[in-house]
This record gives sequence, C-alpha cells and structure tokens, in this order.
Amino acid sequence: MLDALSDEEYVIQRAKTAFKTDPITAKAWMITAKTLYPNNFGVQFEAYQIEKGGGNVKEAARNFSDLIGKFHQQPEFWNEINKVTSSLRSENDGTDHEKQFYCDMFKHIHPDVQHKLLLITAEHCEDTMEHCKLLLLLLQKFSMAIPTHGLGLIETLLSAEKHSHSSNQPINPFRKMLVHDLIPLLNTESVSVDISQKLIFKLLHKAIEYYLYCLNTPNKCQNLDEAWDKLCITLEFSGKKLCWEPYLASFGENWSKEHYWQKLLTFCQSQNLNLDDQNMLKQLLYCVTIFFLNCLNEYKMSLAHSGQTQPCFLLIEAFVDKNLPNPMIALSEPKAKRRKSSDPEIQPHLSVEKSEYKNIVNNFILTKKCWELLNSTDSLQREYNKLNSHLKLNNYLHQFMIDYYIYKGQIDDAFNYIQSSPQESHLNLKLTDSLRLANIMYLKKNYLACYNHILTVLELLPTTTNAGSLTSKLTQGGTRHLHFLPLTRLNVLQYCAKLLIRAISEKSDNNFNDLSIGNIFVLTQLDWPNEEDRIPPLLDVIRQRGSFHYYLFQTYIINVDLLEELTFLFTRQVSLHILPHLEQRRIGTRGADKGVKEEVRQSIKRQVGRCNEALDQLICTFICNEREHLLQSLQ
Repeated sequence: MLDALSDEEYVIQRAKTAFKTDPITAKAWMITAKTLYPNNFGVQFEAYQIEKGGGNVKEAARNFSDLIGKFHQQPEFWNEINKVTSSLRSENDGTDHEKQFYCDMFKHIHPDVQHKLLLITAEHCEDTMEHCKLLLLLLQKFSMAIPTHGLGLIETLLSAEKHSHSSNQPINPFRKMLVHDLIPLLNTESVSVDISQKLIFKLLHKAIEYYLYCLNTPNKCQNLDEAWDKLCITLEFSGKKLCWEPYLASFGENWSKEHYWQKLLTFCQSQNLNLDDQNMLKQLLYCVTIFFLNCLNEYKMSLAHSGQTQPCFLLIEAFVDKNLPNPMIALSEPKAKRRKSSDPEIQPHLSVEKSEYKNIVNNFILTKKCWELLNSTDSLQREYNKLNSHLKLNNYLHQFMIDYYIYKGQIDDAFNYIQSSPQESHLNLKLTDSLRLANIMYLKKNYLACYNHILTVLELLPTTTNAGSLTSKLTQGGTRHLHFLPLTRLNVLQYCAKLLIRAISEKSDNNFNDLSIGNIFVLTQLDWPNEEDRIPPLLDVIRQRGSFHYYLFQTYIINVDLLEELTFLFTRQVSLHILPHLEQRRIGTRGADKGVKEEVRQSIKRQVGRCNEALDQLICTFICNEREHLLQSLQ
C-alpha cells in the first residue's frame, strides 16, 4: 500500500504510523517532510496535527502560523480556525481541555498573526452575529484596531438589530453586545474613534432604553447594577466626544446621589450656563435625565420589599391635628429663625411608619427635585419632552407622577393621570389605584365616590397574609401631612376607616344626626384610643337631645370605654334606643318600664363580653354590609 502513495503521502503516512509508538521519530519524519515540501498543505497540516496531538503548545502555534500565511483558504484548516476563535470567546471555561489548549496556543502566536487570524475569520463569516463576535474579539485583543474597525462594528450592530426579529425589544443579542461590550471598549484614553454627533446620541438612547428595559423587567435582567454601570460608561464616552463637563458626565466608582445632585446645582448656578447653547442644553438634559432615572429606580425599589416588584408602601394624603406640634419646625430652632422660614407652611410633612423606612422619603424628595429641574425652564422642558417621546419614559413614571401630583396638592392632575392610565390586571396595582382614588375623592369632598372606592379596596385586601399592625403616624401636626402607608390589611383598613370618619363628620358639618353619630362610634373603635377625642362632642350632642337611636348598636359597638360612656349617659336620664324590638316601647328613667331598662343594661353587658372580638373583621364587615346606613350619612 505504501508503494502506491505519492512521495508526500508516503512521508505523512510514515509520520502517522510512528506517532502511535514513537513521537520523536514521527516528528523527525515531519521535519523532513516540511523541508522537502514547504508548499504542500497536507504535509504542513499533518505537522500541526502531530504537535497538537502531542500537546506541544509552542510548536503547534508555530505550525498554525505557517498554515495561516499560506493555506487559510483550505476547508480542513478553516475548521481549526473556527475552533480557535470559538475557544477564545469562552476563554474562562477551564473545564474543557481542548478549548484551553487552543487558548494557550493562541497566546504563543505572533500578534500580527493573531490579528490576521481574527480579521480573516470575521470577514469570511456569513452569519452576522458570528461576524460581530469575531470583530469584537479582535477589538478586545487589539485596541489598535479600534479606530479602524470600531465604527464599522457599531454600524453593523445597529443595522443587524434594526432588521432582526427582536428589534422591538431593547434587550437582544445585538443591543447587548453594543452596550455591554463595545461601548466600554471605545471609552478608553488610548484609542479614538471618529463618530458623528448624531451617532453618539443614538448610542446614548440605545443605552438608556437598555437600562429602562432592565428596570421594567428585572426578572429578565440578571444584573441591574451592571446595566447602570454600562449606561454610565456610555454617558462618559458621549461626554468626552461632545466636550461636556467631565465632572458632570462621569458618575465615578464611589459616587453618591447627594454629591451628584450638588454637582448639578453647581452646574446650573454657573455664570457661564447658557441654555441657548444647544450643547450645554443637551448636556444638562441627558445628565439630569439619567440621574433622575437612577433616583426614580431607587425610590421605586424602596417602596417595595426586597425581591418584590409591586409597591408595599403608598403615598397618601394623611391627616393633621392643629393641636399637635408641627413636625416641620425643629424645636431647637430659635423663634426668629422659624418665622423667617416659610417652608414648613408650604412643604407637606412626609412621614413613614418606622425610622428604617426614612430612605423612602429621601429617595422621593431627590427624585422630585430632579423632575422639577427637568421642568425648570421652557427650553429644558421642551427638550425633555422630545426625549420622552423617543424613549417612552411615561410608562416608567406612572407611580411617581401620581405621588408627585399628590405631594404638590394637584389632586385633579393626579385623578386624571390615574384615569388615563391603562387598567391594571395585577391585584396589588388595582388596590393602590382604588386607594388613591378613595383618597382623592375625599379631598374633592365627593364622599359617595370615596366610599365606593373604599368598598373596592376592601374587596382586594388580603384576608390571611400580610396583616400588619395599626399605626399612630396617620395623624400629625402642621398644615399638610403625607404618609407612606404600608399596604397591609390593618394599615389600609385603618386608613379607610379614618377617611369615612372624617367624611361623615365633614358632611354633617357639626349637625350630627343619630345615625351619623352611631356610624362614627363604630368606626372609631378600630383606632382606639387615637380617635377617642372625637367622642366627647358627640356625647354632648346626645346629652343635649336626651336620647340616642342606633339600631346597629348590638351588632357593631363592643369597645369597653365607649360602652361605659353610653352606660353613664343612660343613668343620667338619656334614653338609649338600641334594641329594634323595643322600638314601640318607651324607655324611661323614672321607674317606668323597668323591664325595658333591664334589657338595655343586659344588652350593654353582652356587648362588653364581646370586647375581645377581632375589630378589623368587625369594621370591614360594617363598611361592606351597611352600605345603606353609611350612604345616608354621606349624602
């Protein structure tokens, strides 16, 4: 069989045969063959295969380099080239020994050959994604190639994304490569790529869209912090190309929101700030917008517990008591200083349930400041609206905008914003919208609508989980008070009950009938003794009238203190009509009809025996089941 082979094939066969038992002899045969037949692909490729099979990295690299120079068009060798480039893209995979060999061999190839290898592979690749991966690999290995091939790769990625089936999704392989891998490569001091302003802004938009998508779909994004880092790099890169202020276009590694906000203020207060200058206007627009999105994200995250996407706190207009100290005025301040400051009278007080939730307030205030800065001038507002129409930021601003309108006291705007928003299918979001509407309708003095929204809220309240506990923070001093209400069963029910108490009181306008008094008695029981001060004026009304008719008494009034007050009135010549079956019989206090009096006493005694019943369930049942009686008090 050896006699039938050509001279080249004969040498190759002898080398292959020897390699199985005597690698040194095989290598000698191949050295001879390479010397005799330098232009024969079979000989040169077999020499490479023998070195590779023997695990000789340096020799394999030398033979591979020879093949690249003369035979890179050979299909058999293309398979090896593809294996090398594939291994380089997963260079950190130490479990695959073959890939590790290719990576080690590549390191021993001369840089010029490495560059040629990656370039010719990319140029011959028909698959667009593979082509981009190879070019990216080339730029990662050889920064000097960035000025030559960087712009082309940007345009290829943008074009490929535009024509791909996933072009409507900001997270797709082409966008990820652009934002995650390519732009950070371009943002180096040692290289420079000539990019037009139009393209720079397009890259910035792509990065913002990518970050926004990560914010809105955290379950699809493995690392939100990484997305933010890439956005910061894109801003820094854009700032360098557009000659923006470096201190403003760079967030840095150890930046803080408070420090960056001071940078923004410094920039805005600069004597050289001229918003008629488009470059200066664009700088402020993009820097503030990106910072605003970061603050907004942290605000939304602080409203939700760790790992959850739906809010666990909701900003609502709470209640004020003029008799309580104003928390907006520090007691340690001198009186003269307090008089000079008008803020406590203008800005509402923001409260949270516990001190560890204070970051919610801080995050909201900073987000609010950013929003107001974006709308502080006509030119900036106009540019922001253009950017918003392109990036569709409103979808992400929904919750904050309602909070902002409530904070500013613009309840009509808050109402319109809720009404114009898409109907939410998530129960938690339905609950928050209904609770907001109940709050707004109360502020608009539309008490019937307020009550109807409260009914919707109670239908959506969880019955078993997330019960929470009552709070003492819903009523404070001052002129306006907003509270971040925990969305737990007890906290929400407590707030709804307080809304109804005040709605009934305001509707009665100090001219209470017995039904309204009785309804308030029932509702105050949940938050006793915080609502206790409402009772004495109502008892005075009963005392002056000499009677009290309320036939829901036996069903709903079980508070011991309240029962004691009513019993005291009963012994002071006040008639209590609290038993429906005694409606036609006179209840006297001068010895007449002692049986009736005894029944009343026994009824009150039975109510005292129920004092340990679950008040949340009792109040919830009252609000939901006694619609007719509550409507009479609210009309």
